Amino acid sequence: MADTKYLQKKGNTWRVVVEIPKPLRAALQGKPRFIKSLGTESLTEANRLKHQHVAEFKRRIKLAEQGRTDPLAAAIESAIAFREAFSSVGNEHLAFHDQESAAAEELLEVVNQEAQALLEAQGPEAERLFRSLATGDATLIRDHYPTWLTICNGTEQTKAQHLAAIKRYLAWAGDFMSIQGTDRRKAGDYVQVLRDEKLSAKTIQRHLSSLASLWTWLASRGLTAASDHDNPWRGHGVGRKPRGIRKTASRKGLSNEKALKLLKGRHRTPRYSTILADLTRLALLHGARSDELCSLKKADIEKLDDGYWFFIREGKTEAASRKVPLHPLAVPIIERRLKGPAQEYLFEGLVPGGPDRKRSWNVSKAYGRFRKGVGVKERFEDFHALRKTFTDLMEGLEVPESTVKLIIGHDRSGDLTYGVYSTGQRLDLRRVINRVDYSPEIMKALASS
Repeated sequence: MADTKYLQKKGNTWRVVVEIPKPLRAALQGKPRFIKSLGTESLTEANRLKHQHVAEFKRRIKLAEQGRTDPLAAAIESAIAFREAFSSVGNEHLAFHDQESAAAEELLEVVNQEAQALLEAQGPEAERLFRSLATGDATLIRDHYPTWLTICNGTEQTKAQHLAAIKRYLAWAGDFMSIQGTDRRKAGDYVQVLRDEKLSAKTIQRHLSSLASLWTWLASRGLTAASDHDNPWRGHGVGRKPRGIRKTASRKGLSNEKALKLLKGRHRTPRYSTILADLTRLALLHGARSDELCSLKKADIEKLDDGYWFFIREGKTEAASRKVPLHPLAVPIIERRLKGPAQEYLFEGLVPGGPDRKRSWNVSKAYGRFRKGVGVKERFEDFHALRKTFTDLMEGLEVPESTVKLIIGHDRSGDLTYGVYSTGQRLDLRRVINRVDYSPEIMKALASS
């Protein structure tokens, strides 16, 4: 089916039509819609030409929504007209105000005259934008970032964060911002804007990291400078600590008192009450992540001569794939769930959510409400704190770090001896798991599943 979005045919000629919201029409000279003739009878050609006009009209609408003036509107519209003329077959014709040109050299002369007038009226940045758009020298960011988002590594949630960072920059810099126009000064001005908006250093750094990654890919395509040194988004010093000041740990294991509140508490929704009670116990006994546990299938549970084992097939990193022996106190939980409804997953009935459709998405929200309801309210006392609590216990029991990494699914490659020369096949992980021993009161609460 032919794509006619934003297109109308008047006579034999296609034109772009973008409706203006009624509340904004007064601010946009009373127009009900933006209309621009594309001067072609070909629908294919109209679709090729329409996008830059649609983007420009939407930019004006967005500025009107923000109550901002638009001094570059006329300049950008004329620049688009010049760009189309340069790209037309043989540069056959261009009409602009009372001037007409019939060849590339004459077009360029007209562009230079308009650019000089704009320089005198609105300054060098407006002149550079007009000239680069008109001649086609500008490589627009908007034309390339969708491809990068498609092929870049990362979860859907990470890609959504990348997209938000790019869109935020273009909302500030303008939809026609080019790669070439984004120099270090421009990036520095944007960083200051983010600071003025009181974003945290961590959030600003995440935005800069997304943009820097995009620029690295653009460099690999030959669209910008090739080295990290020339990447305008790196080296702004956001969030750096002065030398000699070390970052203190922000996440700690739970105290016995808070662990007991979680083990004895119940979620107000009956369905989540059992799920959260089981997940809390499994996490304290094995140090597994929430999504790892929620993704367990019944087929991932295996009973060997020494008891039950569970197989985590994938996770946050490659090292997350592992087999872990089940602690004796977890056996009743697993057996009860294995005997449950004939479902594929151990924790049946979970509704996936979030950009990556994780089965733990809604569980995490329910756990947040649950822990606050029982008095475990501090920051970083989330589900991941249970994993930290297990790791603290292992260290207290003097279990070697390399062994703990095997159980909780951390990478051991940094350890030359055990990480490179051993895969842990001879380790008695059953004996290690059976050593899990919090206080008597906690162990009693763990057993009451």
